[in-house]
Amino acid sequence: MKRFLLLIIAVFIVSCSKEQTTDKIFKYNESQGIENLDPVMCSNYPSGWPLQQMMEGLLEYTQDMSLRASLASSHKISEDGLIYTFTIRKNVFFHDNACFPGGKGRELKASDFKYCFERLCDPRTKTRGAWLFRDKVKGALEYINSIKENYNNVNEITGIQVPNDTTLEITLNKPFAPFLSILTMAYAFVYPKEAVEHYKDNFGYNPVGTGPFQFVKWEVDRELEMVKNPNYWSLNKAGKPLVYLDGIKVNFIKSSETAFLDFQQGKFDYYDPSPEVLSQITDETGKLKPEYDFDLVKQPWLNTVYLGVQLDKNVPGGKNNPLTDNKKLRQAINYAVDREKIINYVLKFRGTPGVNGPIPPGMPGYNKDLKGYSYDVTKAKQLLTEAGYPDGKGLSLKLTVSNDDTQKLIGESVQAQLRDLGIDAQLDFMQASTLRSSQVGGEIAFWRGNWGADYFDPENFMALFYSKNHTPMGPNYTHYTNAKADSLYELAMKLTDFPARVKLYNEMEQIVLEDSPLIILYYNQIVYLKNKKVSNMYIDGLNTMILKRARMGME
Repeated sequence: MKRFLLLIIAVFIVSCSKEQTTDKIFKYNESQGIENLDPVMCSNYPSGWPLQQMMEGLLEYTQDMSLRASLASSHKISEDGLIYTFTIRKNVFFHDNACFPGGKGRELKASDFKYCFERLCDPRTKTRGAWLFRDKVKGALEYINSIKENYNNVNEITGIQVPNDTTLEITLNKPFAPFLSILTMAYAFVYPKEAVEHYKDNFGYNPVGTGPFQFVKWEVDRELEMVKNPNYWSLNKAGKPLVYLDGIKVNFIKSSETAFLDFQQGKFDYYDPSPEVLSQITDETGKLKPEYDFDLVKQPWLNTVYLGVQLDKNVPGGKNNPLTDNKKLRQAINYAVDREKIINYVLKFRGTPGVNGPIPPGMPGYNKDLKGYSYDVTKAKQLLTEAGYPDGKGLSLKLTVSNDDTQKLIGESVQAQLRDLGIDAQLDFMQASTLRSSQVGGEIAFWRGNWGADYFDPENFMALFYSKNHTPMGPNYTHYTNAKADSLYELAMKLTDFPARVKLYNEMEQIVLEDSPLIILYYNQIVYLKNKKVSNMYIDGLNTMILKRARMGME
């Protein structure tokens, strides 16, 4: 700690060292690293942020979270809610890239979306997003199973058709109210077939899209560079692209202390502060101290942080896992965690205790009256005994967390609380990108995870508990299975009446809480530091960084 304070003081003493640059390059640090930039594998924020700058989909959210047209200039829905027809915007071109003849990007066509959506559903791509279309779009399940079972007798998803170059038709099996919303996700971004065929297995390290910024280079764990797309389709009155930054650079410094010092010296324009940094720069009310010359931004984030348990004995994380078949033990852990202490002393009031269901505050469908788990040592000890581990005797657990500073602190806090009950709790630190891959593969028994909304509908959270969404084909990382929960989820998907759907989701939440596949820790909050010279950049409630209209300086 003393070293950390000395480093901060040094920044003020050597203020002349602060970088003075006139470039319009937005720079930020990604301490967790980036695993891959192939949209079919984009299941996390570190990958999603760069993809958001380089690629686009049919629709997008505005800053006030309204849906608007993007690469689809318009759309219509049939009266029965089954057929969605999109008109693809003309004069949109893919980035210039070596995958095209002469390196010149070609014009976007409706068939590009069909290609990308079918690739999203192809198990051979290691897709994590097939669940978007699998049970919703006509013919998607047959297409997936044909490849998965090596039948290879289905050549296309019949519910995705392209009558001409500017028309895309998607037919659903049954009405699904949030369908337009899921099309805003990175999974549904469009890219050219030529790039996939040119780069093959390295496409995820050479992304090509239509977005306001285009890929330049990526030195893994060192630097990712993007530059302004000179051919961007959205133009101002003068006919020039509506992009004001010259580029974006991402660095991968793992030390939060070092990244903060670099931010203060002007090397970064955005910084995600650790709890330790927050405690240094804010007063007792949580406000930024006057001696700091940058912006502190706090806003809601639709994100639930939890400890996950692998419940499937058929994957590595479920074998020899004492939590897998022992519901009372999972409930005991739920009561053993002091969420208030984590919020107050570890996170420095960055979030709210996770004492309700998986659906977080701010998301339509959140139920503050839904009773989850709160700190109760008596109940925890009673359940430990009933689970076969009186006073924690004979119980050894290994909790896997990322090596990010904040996650280490959370892990250490949970470890101490479990040890107070006599549980032999060990910590395993893992690089964040490796941890994400291991979750998808079912390789971890007990881990710290989180789920942030991809779109503004509670279905997005309840999809984590649908048995057909077991990873890698969906977001059910715990491989939770409950027939009653499945029936409620499937019934809710058929309804268009929102209050009726919410009632079913809340009932499903109660079942999930009883089964305890997760220990919900807290509901997150977005807190970040920003260079005052940056304007018109924002991070929305889905924790998506938007830079297409961002400006630097006084321009």
